Amino acid sequence: MISPTLSRSLVALALWPALSQAEVLGIPKQDGFSGFVSAGAAYNQLDSNTLVGSDKDASRRINSWNDMASTDGTDLSLNFDLRYTFADARTQIYLGNLIHDALRLDFSQQLGVRRQFGDQGIGSIAYVFSGFSTELWQDPYRTGSDRSTTDRSSKGIRLGWDGIAGSGFDASYTFRNIALDEERSGQSVSDLSAAQRASLDRNGSSQSLDLGYNWALGRGQLLRPALTYSVKDADGDAMDYTRLTGQLTHSLRTPQYSLISNLFAGTLRYDQANPVFDRKADANEYGVNVNFFWHRLAGVAQLSGILSATYGKSDSDIDFFDSELSQVSAGVLYSF
Repeated sequence: MISPTLSRSLVALALWPALSQAEVLGIPKQDGFSGFVSAGAAYNQLDSNTLVGSDKDASRRINSWNDMASTDGTDLSLNFDLRYTFADARTQIYLGNLIHDALRLDFSQQLGVRRQFGDQGIGSIAYVFSGFSTELWQDPYRTGSDRSTTDRSSKGIRLGWDGIAGSGFDASYTFRNIALDEERSGQSVSDLSAAQRASLDRNGSSQSLDLGYNWALGRGQLLRPALTYSVKDADGDAMDYTRLTGQLTHSLRTPQYSLISNLFAGTLRYDQANPVFDRKADANEYGVNVNFFWHRLAGVAQLSGILSATYGKSDSDIDFFDSELSQVSAGVLYSF
């Protein structure tokens, strides 16, 4: 399931309300470090037969493929974004876990460089890697006994361009290799052939293309429609898919607070039928996300409080792959 995403540029606008859009999207005019560090806690409820939730023991066993594993609990998070600017060269080096990735449950980190090319925009290239692995079930189809977990990690490259040709458009392309420590999908299903089990292999690679437009509405408001097209090329043919997602983000910023809201909807289409169910696991996905920033927390200029609420749902043609996430979180963010 995809959770709502949040453009980094809009987060920056929320954190630095005194700056204009051009100043935030551009590279600083002075040498030195900048960025943020944030910490918080989230309560979430997850219904999913493939993802491991906060309380893995609560969803470790399902008795049939008609069951839905459900778990809830509290997670702690620590995110950071560290940057160093070479002002004369219009170049910036960055490392960290961007907020918009964290909101879509993608905890990969980036090590990259951005450079401004006059009025043509800012190009970037980054190494993308998993700072913390995501937990999945080794064999999500196992019923009647406890399932074992495995870690999924990824690494790859991301190319981006902000302010294309001086416009409000931005685009990025990401390629990742995806690896599971232990992939045993379908091994518990006795009537599958070796070839059918191999077709369930979730290792492989993914590619995604993002295109968005930042539309300033005046009075501290910005609207950003965006489209994301992604392709998964898995080692197992039944795990290959394409996904198309549309998102609409609205940002309202004032000197005291900022409010960022996201709506998204998407479709997920598999290339082949899943041999366990003898049909494709195509899905429709949608969700909403709201983030409230309270600036100058406790009278500290660089400190912001954050409240966030997220709801996302994936409705698959195979009920086993339905998933639903509800999450509320609170935290603090220090910018510098």
